[in-house]
Amino acid sequence: MLGTLKRAGTVLDLFTTEDPEWGVTATAQRLGIGKSLAHDILSSLAAIGLLQRVGHGRYRLGWRTISLASVLLRTSELKAQARPIVRELSERQRLPVSLAAWDCDRIIYLDCRGDRRYGDCAPVAGTAVPLDGSAIAKVLLAGRPTREVEMLWSDGLVRSGHTSLDALESDLERVRMHGWARDDAEGSLRSCMVAAPVRDAEGIVTAAISLDLANNLSRLNADAHTRALVAAASKISAAMRGGQLARAI
Repeated sequence: MLGTLKRAGTVLDLFTTEDPEWGVTATAQRLGIGKSLAHDILSSLAAIGLLQRVGHGRYRLGWRTISLASVLLRTSELKAQARPIVRELSERQRLPVSLAAWDCDRIIYLDCRGDRRYGDCAPVAGTAVPLDGSAIAKVLLAGRPTREVEMLWSDGLVRSGHTSLDALESDLERVRMHGWARDDAEGSLRSCMVAAPVRDAEGIVTAAISLDLANNLSRLNADAHTRALVAAASKISAAMRGGQLARAI
């Protein structure tokens, strides 16, 4: 049963913005399983609404995924505790702010506050992205056990731009030491991001909050913005600990 559920999760992970539609043959080839097993998993997921059949042997994500995602986003304690702090940080620093959570081998954005002066630069809440070289990815990876980072690297799931696992580990160690991370935007036209870890009631890094240093002035004041960001991350972590204690009483 556990193996079947794991395979079902792997199949669901195939459906992305770049590849929204999958057939039996392509699924079997990508996962290295038999066509009959691929057919059984796809049809079973369609039967419970997580997939929908759109043609002969072709499938897309089902509408039930939207309703489940909506419930999760509306009932997330992390998002609820962080929402006023994210809003306050964005208004005080006058920069875009994002809150993202760790999801096995991806980043899931939970709350994003843009700034009209910089256009639509904030990710959409609910967006899933790979573990790239962003500041948020560094913070979330730095919070994972070394063995897990090694497995993600060997599976090709870390797209950080590092030339070796040792180089990645050295970078993550600096993040752990400093308590925040910045992405590498020097000499680039894109904005620079700084991120800090958010910890749950057990002290585990489960999310990260980031600030988009979207103009030259904000980059000149990067140290002050970073201090404000770290303070906001600490507030969210404290709120998560407080929520856990309140439920225990």
